[in-house]
Amino acid sequence: MEIFRAYDIRGVYPAKLNTKVAWRVAKAIVEFYPKAQKLVVACDPRLSSPFLLKAVMNGFLESGKEVIDIGIAPDPLFYFAIFNYKYDGGIMISGSHNPKEYNGMTLNVRKSERSKPEDIILEELEKVKKRVLREEKEFERLTKRGRVKKINPAEDYVDYVTSRINLKRQLKIIIDSANGACGYLPEKVFKKLGCEVKTLYGDFDGTFPNHPPDPYKEENLKDIKEKVLEEKADIGFAFDTDGDRVAPIDNKGRRVLGDSCLLMLARQALRKKKGPIVHCMRVSKALLDEMAREGVKTYFSVSHHSAVIKKITQVNAVFGGEITYHLFFPLDYYLYDDALFASLKLAEIASQYENFSQYIDSLPSYQASPEVFIDFPDEKKFEIIANLQEYLRKNNYDFIDIDGARINFPDGWALIRASNTEPSLLKCRFEGETKKSLMEIEKKSLEIFQKVGIAITKKTYQELGL
Repeated sequence: MEIFRAYDIRGVYPAKLNTKVAWRVAKAIVEFYPKAQKLVVACDPRLSSPFLLKAVMNGFLESGKEVIDIGIAPDPLFYFAIFNYKYDGGIMISGSHNPKEYNGMTLNVRKSERSKPEDIILEELEKVKKRVLREEKEFERLTKRGRVKKINPAEDYVDYVTSRINLKRQLKIIIDSANGACGYLPEKVFKKLGCEVKTLYGDFDGTFPNHPPDPYKEENLKDIKEKVLEEKADIGFAFDTDGDRVAPIDNKGRRVLGDSCLLMLARQALRKKKGPIVHCMRVSKALLDEMAREGVKTYFSVSHHSAVIKKITQVNAVFGGEITYHLFFPLDYYLYDDALFASLKLAEIASQYENFSQYIDSLPSYQASPEVFIDFPDEKKFEIIANLQEYLRKNNYDFIDIDGARINFPDGWALIRASNTEPSLLKCRFEGETKKSLMEIEKKSLEIFQKVGIAITKKTYQELGL
Protein backbone atom coordinates (compact mmCIF):
# COMPACT_ATOMS: atom_id res chain seq x y z
CA MET A 1 0.00 0.00 0.00
CA GLU A 2 1.75 3.12 -1.23
CA ILE A 3 -0.20 5.30 1.23
CA PHE A 4 2.27 4.21 3.93
CA ARG A 5 5.15 6.65 3.59
CA ALA A 6 8.32 6.69 5.68
CA TYR A 7 6.84 8.92 8.37
CA ASP A 8 3.07 8.97 8.03
CA ILE A 9 0.12 7.82 5.93
CA ARG A 10 -1.08 9.84 2.92
CA GLY A 11 -3.27 9.15 -0.07
CA VAL A 12 -6.23 10.15 -2.20
CA TYR A 13 -9.60 9.66 -0.47
CA PRO A 14 -11.35 7.25 -0.86
CA ALA A 15 -9.43 5.53 -3.66
CA LYS A 16 -6.34 4.84 -1.55
CA LEU A 17 -7.03 6.05 1.97
CA ASN A 18 -10.53 5.25 3.23
CA THR A 19 -12.50 4.56 6.40
CA LYS A 20 -11.69 0.85 6.40
CA VAL A 21 -7.98 1.57 6.36
CA ALA A 22 -8.35 4.26 9.04
CA TRP A 23 -10.24 1.86 11.31
CA ARG A 24 -7.66 -0.88 10.85
CA VAL A 25 -4.81 1.56 11.55
CA ALA A 26 -6.45 2.57 14.84
CA LYS A 27 -6.97 -1.09 15.78
CA ALA A 28 -3.35 -1.90 14.93
CA ILE A 29 -2.09 0.92 17.14
CA VAL A 30 -3.94 -0.29 20.23
CA GLU A 31 -2.92 -3.87 19.48
CA PHE A 32 0.78 -2.97 19.39
CA TYR A 33 0.59 -0.47 22.27
CA PRO A 34 -2.00 -1.90 24.69
CA LYS A 35 -0.92 0.37 27.58
CA ALA A 36 -1.98 3.49 25.65
CA GLN A 37 -5.34 4.24 27.28
CA LYS A 38 -6.12 7.90 26.57
CA LEU A 39 -5.80 8.84 22.92
CA VAL A 40 -6.31 12.24 21.28
CA VAL A 41 -8.02 12.57 17.90
CA ALA A 42 -8.19 15.67 15.71
CA CYS A 43 -8.62 16.53 12.05
CA ASP A 44 -8.22 19.29 9.51
CA PRO A 45 -11.26 20.75 7.63
CA ARG A 46 -11.00 18.55 4.51
CA LEU A 47 -14.33 17.15 3.40
CA SER A 48 -13.12 13.60 3.97
CA SER A 49 -11.68 14.25 7.44
CA PRO A 50 -14.87 13.67 9.51
CA PHE A 51 -15.35 10.22 7.96
CA LEU A 52 -11.77 9.15 8.66
CA LEU A 53 -11.95 10.64 12.14
CA LYS A 54 -15.11 8.67 12.96
CA ALA A 55 -13.48 5.45 11.77
CA VAL A 56 -10.43 6.06 13.95
CA MET A 57 -12.62 6.84 16.98
CA ASN A 58 -14.60 3.63 16.46
CA GLY A 59 -11.37 1.65 16.30
CA PHE A 60 -10.23 3.09 19.60
CA LEU A 61 -13.63 2.81 21.31
CA GLU A 62 -14.08 -0.83 20.30
CA SER A 63 -10.78 -1.48 22.05
CA GLY A 64 -12.01 0.07 25.28
CA LYS A 65 -9.87 3.20 25.00
CA GLU A 66 -10.76 6.70 26.16
CA VAL A 67 -10.93 9.00 23.14
CA ILE A 68 -10.05 12.66 23.68
CA ASP A 69 -11.84 14.43 20.83
CA ILE A 70 -10.64 17.96 20.05
CA GLY A 71 -12.44 18.13 16.70
CA ILE A 72 -11.08 20.35 13.91
CA ALA A 73 -7.71 21.48 15.22
CA PRO A 74 -4.19 22.08 13.90
CA ASP A 75 -1.10 20.09 14.85
CA PRO A 76 -0.21 22.69 17.53
CA LEU A 77 -3.37 21.85 19.51
CA PHE A 78 -3.17 18.11 18.79
CA TYR A 79 0.38 17.78 20.12
CA PHE A 80 -0.18 20.32 22.90
CA ALA A 81 -3.08 18.23 24.21
CA ILE A 82 -0.91 15.10 24.25
CA PHE A 83 2.15 16.72 25.83
CA ASN A 84 0.52 19.20 28.20
CA TYR A 85 -2.19 16.93 29.60
CA LYS A 86 0.07 13.87 29.48
CA TYR A 87 -2.15 11.72 27.27
CA ASP A 88 -0.83 8.54 25.69
CA GLY A 89 -0.79 9.62 22.06
CA GLY A 90 -3.34 9.82 19.29
CA ILE A 91 -4.03 10.18 15.59
CA MET A 92 -4.17 13.41 13.60
CA ILE A 93 -6.18 13.30 10.37
CA SER A 94 -4.74 15.74 7.85
CA GLY A 95 -3.53 15.83 4.28
CA SER A 96 -1.10 18.62 5.24
CA HIS A 97 -0.16 20.77 2.23
CA ASN A 98 -1.37 18.24 -0.35
CA PRO A 99 -4.32 19.00 -2.69
CA LYS A 100 -7.87 18.76 -1.32
CA GLU A 101 -8.52 15.26 -2.66
CA TYR A 102 -5.74 13.90 -0.41
CA ASN A 103 -5.84 13.11 3.26
CA GLY A 104 -3.46 11.55 5.75
CA MET A 105 -2.81 10.20 9.22
CA THR A 106 -0.04 11.00 11.69
CA LEU A 107 0.30 8.41 14.46
CA ASN A 108 1.66 9.29 17.88
CA VAL A 109 2.05 7.12 20.97
CA ARG A 110 3.72 6.96 24.38
CA LYS A 111 5.53 3.63 24.14
CA SER A 112 5.94 3.17 27.88
CA GLU A 113 4.74 4.87 31.04
CA ARG A 114 7.99 6.80 31.40
CA SER A 115 8.62 7.67 27.75
CA LYS A 116 7.63 10.85 25.96
CA PRO A 117 5.01 10.60 23.21
CA GLU A 118 6.54 10.26 19.77
CA ASP A 119 5.40 9.73 16.20
CA ILE A 120 5.32 6.20 14.85
CA ILE A 121 7.73 6.09 11.92
CA LEU A 122 9.77 3.86 9.64
CA GLU A 123 10.08 0.30 10.99
CA GLU A 124 7.15 0.69 13.38
CA LEU A 125 5.00 2.17 10.66
CA GLU A 126 5.93 -0.76 8.46
CA LYS A 127 4.75 -3.04 11.26
CA VAL A 128 1.42 -1.20 11.33
CA LYS A 129 1.16 -1.52 7.55
CA LYS A 130 1.65 -5.29 7.66
CA ARG A 131 -1.00 -5.65 10.34
CA VAL A 132 -3.47 -3.50 8.40
CA LEU A 133 -2.98 -5.70 5.33
CA ARG A 134 -3.32 -8.95 7.27
CA GLU A 135 -7.10 -9.20 7.10
CA GLU A 136 -7.33 -12.92 7.85
CA LYS A 137 -6.51 -12.22 11.50
CA GLU A 138 -9.43 -10.45 13.18
CA PHE A 139 -8.89 -7.54 15.55
CA GLU A 140 -10.17 -7.94 19.09
CA ARG A 141 -13.46 -6.16 19.87
CA LEU A 142 -14.30 -5.65 23.53
CA THR A 143 -17.88 -5.83 24.74
CA LYS A 144 -17.29 -2.75 26.89
CA ARG A 145 -16.72 0.24 24.66
CA GLY A 146 -14.48 3.09 25.65
CA ARG A 147 -15.80 6.58 26.18
CA VAL A 148 -15.44 9.90 24.38
CA LYS A 149 -14.30 13.03 26.15
CA LYS A 150 -14.57 16.27 24.18
CA ILE A 151 -12.15 19.02 25.14
CA ASN A 152 -10.98 22.35 23.72
CA PRO A 153 -7.33 22.97 24.65
CA ALA A 154 -7.22 26.35 22.87
CA GLU A 155 -7.45 28.54 25.98
CA ASP A 156 -4.72 26.65 27.84
CA TYR A 157 -2.63 26.67 24.68
CA VAL A 158 -2.93 30.44 24.21
CA ASP A 159 -1.92 31.04 27.82
CA TYR A 160 0.99 28.62 27.56
CA VAL A 161 2.60 29.95 24.37
CA THR A 162 2.11 33.66 25.11
CA SER A 163 3.75 33.25 28.53
CA ARG A 164 6.95 32.24 26.71
CA ILE A 165 7.12 35.25 24.37
CA ASN A 166 8.42 38.77 24.95
CA LEU A 167 7.70 41.27 22.18
CA LYS A 168 9.74 44.47 22.32
CA ARG A 169 6.84 46.35 20.74
CA GLN A 170 3.32 45.60 19.62
CA LEU A 171 3.15 44.62 15.97
CA LYS A 172 0.66 44.99 13.16
CA ILE A 173 0.21 41.50 11.77
CA ILE A 174 -1.60 39.84 8.84
CA ILE A 175 -2.48 36.15 9.12
CA ASP A 176 -3.41 33.82 6.25
CA SER A 177 -4.86 30.57 7.60
CA ALA A 178 -5.66 29.28 4.08
CA ASN A 179 -9.07 27.98 5.31
CA GLY A 180 -7.10 25.31 7.18
CA ALA A 181 -7.18 24.05 10.75
CA CYS A 182 -5.39 27.06 12.27
CA GLY A 183 -8.48 29.19 11.65
CA TYR A 184 -8.53 32.23 13.93
CA LEU A 185 -6.24 30.70 16.57
CA PRO A 186 -3.16 32.71 15.49
CA GLU A 187 -5.21 35.91 15.71
CA LYS A 188 -6.26 35.07 19.28
CA VAL A 189 -2.66 34.40 20.28
CA PHE A 190 -1.25 37.61 18.85
CA LYS A 191 -4.11 39.74 20.15
CA LYS A 192 -3.39 38.46 23.65
CA LEU A 193 0.09 39.93 23.21
CA GLY A 194 -1.43 43.29 22.30
CA CYS A 195 -0.86 43.11 18.56
CA GLU A 196 -3.18 44.47 15.88
CA VAL A 197 -4.19 41.48 13.77
CA LYS A 198 -6.21 40.80 10.63
CA THR A 199 -6.89 37.29 9.35
CA LEU A 200 -7.37 36.18 5.77
CA TYR A 201 -9.30 32.96 5.13
CA GLY A 202 -9.80 32.02 8.77
CA ASP A 203 -13.03 30.09 8.17
CA PHE A 204 -12.70 26.31 7.89
CA ASP A 205 -13.26 25.16 4.30
CA GLY A 206 -11.83 21.87 3.10
CA THR A 207 -12.24 22.82 -0.55
CA PHE A 208 -9.58 25.53 -0.06
CA PRO A 209 -11.41 27.99 -2.34
CA ASN A 210 -8.90 30.83 -2.13
CA HIS A 211 -5.57 29.13 -2.74
CA PRO A 212 -3.83 25.79 -2.02
CA PRO A 213 -2.73 25.50 1.62
CA ASP A 214 1.02 25.32 0.96
CA PRO A 215 2.97 28.40 2.15
CA TYR A 216 6.25 27.08 0.76
CA LYS A 217 5.06 27.90 -2.77
CA GLU A 218 5.33 31.53 -3.78
CA GLU A 219 2.15 31.52 -5.87
CA ASN A 220 0.03 30.80 -2.79
CA LEU A 221 1.17 33.97 -1.01
CA LYS A 222 -0.16 36.61 -3.41
CA ASP A 223 -3.09 37.70 -1.21
CA ILE A 224 -1.17 38.00 2.04
CA LYS A 225 1.65 39.91 0.35
CA GLU A 226 -0.83 42.44 -1.02
CA LYS A 227 -2.57 42.74 2.36
CA VAL A 228 0.68 43.34 4.24
CA LEU A 229 1.51 46.21 1.89
CA GLU A 230 -2.04 47.59 1.89
CA GLU A 231 -2.23 47.61 5.70
CA LYS A 232 1.39 48.71 6.16
CA ALA A 233 1.84 45.73 8.46
CA ASP A 234 5.08 44.89 10.25
CA ILE A 235 4.92 41.21 9.32
CA GLY A 236 2.60 38.54 7.92
CA PHE A 237 2.30 34.82 8.58
CA ALA A 238 0.91 32.26 6.10
CA PHE A 239 0.07 28.86 7.61
CA ASP A 240 -0.46 25.49 5.99
CA THR A 241 -3.50 23.24 6.53
CA ASP A 242 -2.37 21.51 9.71
CA GLY A 243 -0.33 24.33 11.21
CA ASP A 244 3.10 22.75 11.27
CA ARG A 245 4.62 25.22 8.77
CA VAL A 246 4.49 28.98 8.47
CA ALA A 247 5.94 31.35 5.87
CA PRO A 248 6.72 34.86 7.16
CA ILE A 249 6.11 37.91 4.96
CA ASP A 250 8.24 40.97 5.70
CA ASN A 251 6.99 44.55 5.72
CA LYS A 252 7.94 44.94 2.05
CA GLY A 253 5.55 42.13 1.14
CA ARG A 254 8.29 39.59 0.43
CA ARG A 255 8.37 35.97 1.54
CA VAL A 256 11.16 35.43 4.05
CA LEU A 257 13.00 32.37 2.77
CA GLY A 258 13.41 29.32 4.94
CA ASP A 259 17.20 29.72 4.98
CA SER A 260 16.81 33.22 6.42
CA CYS A 261 14.41 31.91 9.07
CA LEU A 262 16.86 29.21 10.12
CA LEU A 263 19.69 31.71 10.44
CA MET A 264 17.65 34.27 12.39
CA LEU A 265 16.23 31.70 14.77
CA ALA A 266 19.60 29.98 15.24
CA ARG A 267 21.12 33.33 16.23
CA GLN A 268 18.20 33.92 18.59
CA ALA A 269 18.66 30.54 20.30
CA LEU A 270 22.43 30.94 20.57
CA ARG A 271 22.02 34.23 22.42
CA LYS A 272 20.19 32.25 25.10
CA LYS A 273 22.51 29.24 25.17
CA LYS A 274 25.39 28.09 23.01
CA GLY A 275 24.90 24.60 21.62
CA PRO A 276 24.50 22.54 18.44
CA ILE A 277 22.14 23.40 15.60
CA VAL A 278 20.29 20.74 13.57
CA HIS A 279 19.17 21.41 10.01
CA CYS A 280 17.89 19.66 6.90
CA MET A 281 19.94 18.66 3.87
CA ARG A 282 18.79 21.73 1.91
CA VAL A 283 20.27 24.28 4.29
CA SER A 284 22.28 27.16 2.86
CA LYS A 285 26.05 27.22 3.06
CA ALA A 286 25.60 30.74 4.50
CA LEU A 287 24.27 29.28 7.77
CA LEU A 288 26.98 26.62 7.90
CA ASP A 289 29.71 29.22 7.30
CA GLU A 290 28.42 31.53 10.06
CA MET A 291 28.03 28.71 12.55
CA ALA A 292 31.58 27.53 11.77
CA ARG A 293 32.94 31.04 12.40
CA GLU A 294 31.12 31.10 15.75
CA GLY A 295 32.43 27.67 16.73
CA VAL A 296 28.93 26.16 16.74
CA LYS A 297 28.50 22.51 15.75
CA THR A 298 25.92 21.80 13.07
CA TYR A 299 24.28 18.50 12.15
CA PHE A 300 22.49 17.40 9.00
CA SER A 301 19.24 15.48 9.37
CA VAL A 302 16.83 13.57 7.19
CA SER A 303 14.16 15.97 5.97
CA HIS A 304 11.19 15.18 8.17
CA HIS A 305 10.08 16.56 11.52
CA SER A 306 10.41 13.19 13.31
CA ALA A 307 13.99 12.78 12.10
CA VAL A 308 14.93 16.35 13.02
CA ILE A 309 13.43 15.89 16.51
CA LYS A 310 15.41 12.67 16.97
CA LYS A 311 18.65 14.39 15.97
CA ILE A 312 17.96 17.38 18.23
CA THR A 313 17.54 14.97 21.14
CA GLN A 314 20.67 12.97 20.26
CA VAL A 315 23.01 15.98 20.11
CA ASN A 316 21.22 18.15 22.70
CA ALA A 317 20.71 20.92 20.14
CA VAL A 318 19.44 24.40 21.04
CA PHE A 319 17.54 24.83 17.77
CA GLY A 320 16.59 22.81 14.72
CA GLY A 321 14.66 23.23 11.51
CA GLU A 322 14.12 22.73 7.82
CA ILE A 323 14.03 25.35 5.09
CA THR A 324 10.44 24.24 4.39
CA TYR A 325 9.47 26.02 7.65
CA HIS A 326 9.40 23.08 10.06
CA LEU A 327 10.99 24.73 13.12
CA PHE A 328 11.86 23.46 16.62
CA PHE A 329 12.65 25.27 19.87
CA PRO A 330 13.96 22.86 22.52
CA LEU A 331 15.01 25.72 24.84
CA ASP A 332 11.52 27.23 24.97
CA TYR A 333 8.86 24.69 24.10
CA TYR A 334 7.71 21.12 23.65
CA LEU A 335 9.67 19.30 20.96
CA TYR A 336 7.31 19.29 17.99
CA ASP A 337 6.90 21.56 14.98
CA ASP A 338 4.31 24.13 16.03
CA ALA A 339 4.10 26.76 13.28
CA LEU A 340 2.16 29.13 15.52
CA PHE A 341 4.89 29.06 18.17
CA ALA A 342 7.43 29.53 15.36
CA SER A 343 5.54 32.63 14.22
CA LEU A 344 5.74 33.96 17.78
CA LYS A 345 9.51 33.47 17.88
CA LEU A 346 9.83 35.22 14.51
CA ALA A 347 7.61 38.03 15.80
CA GLU A 348 10.00 38.43 18.74
CA ILE A 349 12.77 39.08 16.25
CA ALA A 350 10.67 41.43 14.12
CA SER A 351 9.65 43.42 17.21
CA GLN A 352 13.29 44.38 17.78
CA TYR A 353 13.39 46.35 14.52
CA GLU A 354 11.39 49.29 13.23
CA ASN A 355 11.99 47.96 9.73
CA PHE A 356 12.08 44.14 9.69
CA SER A 357 12.98 44.00 5.99
CA GLN A 358 16.25 45.84 6.62
CA TYR A 359 17.33 43.10 9.01
CA ILE A 360 16.35 40.44 6.47
CA ASP A 361 18.43 42.19 3.81
CA SER A 362 21.44 42.24 6.14
CA LEU A 363 21.55 38.44 6.44
CA PRO A 364 24.30 36.68 4.48
CA SER A 365 23.08 34.71 1.48
CA TYR A 366 24.30 32.89 -1.60
CA GLN A 367 22.72 32.16 -4.98
CA ALA A 368 20.22 29.30 -4.70
CA SER A 369 18.07 27.59 -7.28
CA PRO A 370 14.37 26.96 -6.80
CA GLU A 371 13.51 23.47 -5.63
CA VAL A 372 13.12 21.36 -8.76
CA PHE A 373 10.98 18.21 -8.93
CA ILE A 374 11.85 15.29 -11.20
CA ASP A 375 9.21 12.66 -11.87
CA PHE A 376 10.45 9.18 -11.02
CA PRO A 377 8.59 5.91 -10.33
CA ASP A 378 7.71 5.65 -6.65
CA GLU A 379 8.85 2.04 -6.35
CA LYS A 380 12.29 2.88 -7.79
CA LYS A 381 13.09 6.34 -6.46
CA PHE A 382 15.01 5.17 -3.37
CA GLU A 383 16.88 2.59 -5.43
CA ILE A 384 18.09 5.22 -7.89
CA ILE A 385 19.33 7.42 -5.05
CA ALA A 386 21.27 4.44 -3.64
CA ASN A 387 22.79 3.88 -7.11
CA LEU A 388 23.80 7.54 -7.27
CA GLN A 389 25.45 7.34 -3.84
CA GLU A 390 27.41 4.28 -4.96
CA TYR A 391 28.53 6.10 -8.13
CA LEU A 392 29.69 9.10 -6.09
CA ARG A 393 31.67 6.87 -3.71
CA LYS A 394 33.40 4.99 -6.54
CA ASN A 395 34.38 8.26 -8.19
CA ASN A 396 35.61 9.90 -4.97
CA TYR A 397 33.10 12.75 -4.82
CA ASP A 398 32.77 14.71 -1.60
CA PHE A 399 29.14 14.19 -0.61
CA ILE A 400 26.78 13.69 2.34
CA ASP A 401 24.45 10.67 2.20
CA ILE A 402 22.19 11.22 5.23
CA ASP A 403 19.15 11.91 3.04
CA GLY A 404 19.77 11.52 -0.66
CA ALA A 405 23.08 12.92 -1.87
CA ARG A 406 24.38 16.43 -1.17
CA ILE A 407 27.42 16.86 -3.41
CA ASN A 408 29.94 19.42 -2.15
CA PHE A 409 31.75 21.64 -4.62
CA PRO A 410 34.43 24.24 -3.72
CA ASP A 411 31.93 27.07 -4.08
CA GLY A 412 28.56 25.46 -3.45
CA TRP A 413 26.60 22.23 -3.43
CA ALA A 414 23.89 20.16 -5.14
CA LEU A 415 21.25 17.97 -3.51
CA ILE A 416 18.98 15.29 -4.88
CA ARG A 417 16.74 13.20 -2.64
CA ALA A 418 13.62 11.06 -2.84
CA SER A 419 10.54 12.73 -1.40
CA ASN A 420 9.39 11.08 1.83
CA THR A 421 5.91 12.65 1.75
CA GLU A 422 4.93 12.85 -1.92
CA PRO A 423 4.82 9.96 -4.42
CA SER A 424 6.91 9.60 -7.57
CA LEU A 425 9.17 12.59 -6.98
CA LEU A 426 12.87 13.32 -6.72
CA LYS A 427 13.65 16.74 -5.27
CA CYS A 428 16.69 18.79 -6.28
CA ARG A 429 18.25 22.01 -5.04
CA PHE A 430 21.49 23.77 -5.91
CA GLU A 431 23.48 26.64 -4.40
CA GLY A 432 26.56 28.58 -5.44
CA GLU A 433 28.46 31.49 -3.95
CA THR A 434 27.89 33.44 -7.18
CA LYS A 435 25.41 33.23 -10.05
CA LYS A 436 28.16 31.86 -12.28
CA SER A 437 29.17 29.15 -9.84
CA LEU A 438 25.51 28.20 -9.32
CA MET A 439 25.02 27.60 -13.07
CA GLU A 440 28.23 25.56 -13.25
CA ILE A 441 27.16 23.42 -10.30
CA GLU A 442 23.71 22.86 -11.85
CA LYS A 443 25.23 21.72 -15.17
CA LYS A 444 27.80 19.41 -13.54
CA SER A 445 25.20 17.89 -11.24
CA LEU A 446 22.65 17.19 -13.96
CA GLU A 447 25.36 15.41 -15.94
CA ILE A 448 26.11 13.23 -12.92
CA PHE A 449 22.41 12.45 -12.36
CA GLN A 450 22.01 11.35 -15.98
CA LYS A 451 24.94 8.96 -15.70
CA VAL A 452 23.03 6.83 -13.18
CA GLY A 453 19.76 6.83 -15.13
CA ILE A 454 17.89 9.91 -13.91
CA ALA A 455 16.30 11.44 -16.99
CA ILE A 456 16.61 15.23 -17.09
CA THR A 457 13.95 16.83 -19.28
CA LYS A 458 13.92 20.16 -21.06
CA LYS A 459 11.52 21.39 -18.39
CA THR A 460 14.15 20.89 -15.67
CA TYR A 461 16.71 22.90 -17.62
CA GLN A 462 14.15 25.66 -18.12
CA GLU A 463 13.24 25.77 -14.42
CA LEU A 464 16.92 26.19 -13.59
CA GLY A 465 17.39 28.86 -16.25
CA LEU A 466 19.94 26.81 -18.18
